[in-house]
Amino acid sequence: MLFDVDGTLIERGDPAHVEAIDRGIHAVFPAAVHVSILDLDLDGRLERQLVRGVLAAAGLDPAVPEDSLGTIFETAAEFYRAAWDGRSGDHDLLPGIRPLLDRVAADPRFAMGVLTGGIRPIVEIKFRRLGLADYFPIGAFGDEDVAERPDLLPLAVKRAEAHYGTPFPFNRVVIVGDTPHDVRCAQVGGATALAVATGRYSEDALRDAGADIVLPDLTDTDRVIDALLALTGE
Repeated sequence: MLFDVDGTLIERGDPAHVEAIDRGIHAVFPAAVHVSILDLDLDGRLERQLVRGVLAAAGLDPAVPEDSLGTIFETAAEFYRAAWDGRSGDHDLLPGIRPLLDRVAADPRFAMGVLTGGIRPIVEIKFRRLGLADYFPIGAFGDEDVAERPDLLPLAVKRAEAHYGTPFPFNRVVIVGDTPHDVRCAQVGGATALAVATGRYSEDALRDAGADIVLPDLTDTDRVIDALLALTGE
């Protein structure tokens, strides 16, 4: 199963994350300093897409060279690392997450990874801070060289197969997320979607988006496990 991060595992709205991406963009493109990623629709977007969106909104060419994107993301990660230096704790981990991850990690029927629009270095800082890194040995991230979120699914599956040493047919892969964009990612790639109403979207909205199973949250571990087993055909 592939988990989204913000809004699914961790509370949405980390101001240090937003400021880090903004600072990275503005350091490389000072002419865009009057535009923030908060001026854009953030849900489901890869952070490389947000960079292009900020530049376009500032009247600049959104076709950013890869080396410039790399500098933006390195600068953002440095700022985020400094913002959280020495701080830890579960204060922004959503309810039920750690018991669920413990249970899934101990069950040989499951393998875990992440699929997220966030850039790898910032996600890794979050995971180290919250003690989540060991649960997620693989992932696909918002700084990958892809066009949109559904393109991350084949990357994540390929990395999972290499790490776990077993094939993962797409129809047995579950994307766990809190937005219709997570649902669409699963649909486009032939996976299934377990949607949770822990972000901006209601259960009805997630159901209307076509999620295979919708839950209010991930606090009922037994119920989540049952849903995952149903979706993977175990």
